[in-house]
Amino acid sequence: MPLQLAIDHAVIAVRDLDAAAASFRALGFTLTPRGLHSIGSQNHCIMFAATYVELLAAPIEHPWLDYYRRFLHEHGDGLAAIALATHDADAVYAELRAHGVAVKPPMDLSRPVEGGVARFRLVQIDGTPSAFICQHLTRELVWRREWQTHKNGAAELVGASLATQKPFDGMPQSIEWERGAALRIRGLRGARESYGVRLLPA
Repeated sequence: MPLQLAIDHAVIAVRDLDAAAASFRALGFTLTPRGLHSIGSQNHCIMFAATYVELLAAPIEHPWLDYYRRFLHEHGDGLAAIALATHDADAVYAELRAHGVAVKPPMDLSRPVEGGVARFRLVQIDGTPSAFICQHLTRELVWRREWQTHKNGAAELVGASLATQKPFDGMPQSIEWERGAALRIRGLRGARESYGVRLLPA
């Protein structure tokens, strides 16, 4: 498949967002303020140069959030999904369909942030909610210098491992499938583990 997809962010599903935020702050990460999504989910993000890690809570029912609520019920807190970056969610949707990949139509999502409203366009892959496509429509509101410096040296998310199966050919080689949950982070000083995810220097 000719798509050139890369990691945009990793989603760690959590039941108690405040406790998760405190845990990751204690590990030396800077977190964004709590975000409230238009579909009812809530988050804190750990921003890097071009990627990030999202701590996500799903306190209410919503079709997009059903997977995360089920994940938490069946597995507990942990690495639930990887988002793949695109500059054109509609084009990726059409390309995946053309190659026989079952995908749902693009969905718009937003959350208020200081200075405006951060907006995203997402494409979900049928049968594989652990991977989805993400287009940032307001990058300047999400990637801010004050959130990108971390006491533990973390600078960029460059690889990930998930327990689920690879959804289709053409996925980034930086993602390993059917493995224990792990995130490889450039600049991170020393290995850590939190919420069922190994955080490894890269």
